[in-house]
Amino acid sequence: MNKIYRESHAQSGAVLVVALLMLLVLTTLGVATISSTNINLQLVQSQQRQQETEQVAENAINHLLSDIDYFANNSAYLDGNGDFTIAFPTDVSNGMTVAVNSLQCLLQATPSGCSLVEGSSAPCHPDYYWEANVSVTDSTSGASSTFVEGFKFRYLAGYCPL
Repeated sequence: MNKIYRESHAQSGAVLVVALLMLLVLTTLGVATISSTNINLQLVQSQQRQQETEQVAENAINHLLSDIDYFANNSAYLDGNGDFTIAFPTDVSNGMTVAVNSLQCLLQATPSGCSLVEGSSAPCHPDYYWEANVSVTDSTSGASSTFVEGFKFRYLAGYCPL
């Protein structure tokens, strides 16, 4: 009977070592999975902030397009260096830094089929071709976007400061 007791005691130590090794492997896999998940979460957050800056840049350009005064009185919005300055509402900027790098008239063109004679039945209002360059930076994440958009509109003559 003594002999059976010794063999059983030797086997229980081997099971303990195997169980501890399996526990170590499972813990390592768990830590690696959590680490991988954290990296993926950071990547997704970075992409979200990048998309938010792109949306804010689009909102800023839409805000510029919503008011003809930015184009008709363009010189009133220029600072001493000739840079376009405007304070965007918070619903447009979303707490990010928005800068209008340029808002300039590229071309004034007379459309075909109109008359330059005053009082004619087909008055002539020129087409204006403008370009807006807007940059947005998120100070928290460092994400930034720059949008350049061209557009055309028809307005009274003399509003293209070339």
